[in-house]
Amino acid sequence: MNRSDDMACLVGRLFIAALLLPAGLQKLMHFSKFAASVASKGLPFPKFWAMLDVAIEVFGPIALMIGLWPRWTALVLVALTVVTTWTTYRFGMFTAPFHQPQPVQLTKSLAVIAGLLFYFARGPGAWSRTSLRRG
Repeated sequence: MNRSDDMACLVGRLFIAALLLPAGLQKLMHFSKFAASVASKGLPFPKFWAMLDVAIEVFGPIALMIGLWPRWTALVLVALTVVTTWTTYRFGMFTAPFHQPQPVQLTKSLAVIAGLLFYFARGPGAWSRTSLRRG
């Protein structure tokens, strides 16, 4: 891999983190409102799921930016994005672009999943904590 590939990996990690981290911080700042939103979706133990979501959405993008545990970070963030997308759109997920008022959000979620899958397959590149530890 050359320097431009490493730069592309770093910029890609930063862009994906820039999509996820603000939402996590917003949920953290308004935790009770977010927990009520989770409860309204009918999930059991809404405070637990809300805490887990916030923890993943704050620490996951930080690990992504640094390049820590690339495969685990990617898998956990993919799982969170899939679950969040599923609970938001429920069973109309595949027809949502034609019937829901927020097709941009669904498309953004699918793009984040795609970027994280590339990150999982490709790795963080040389400019990451994981690569620096290896030497």
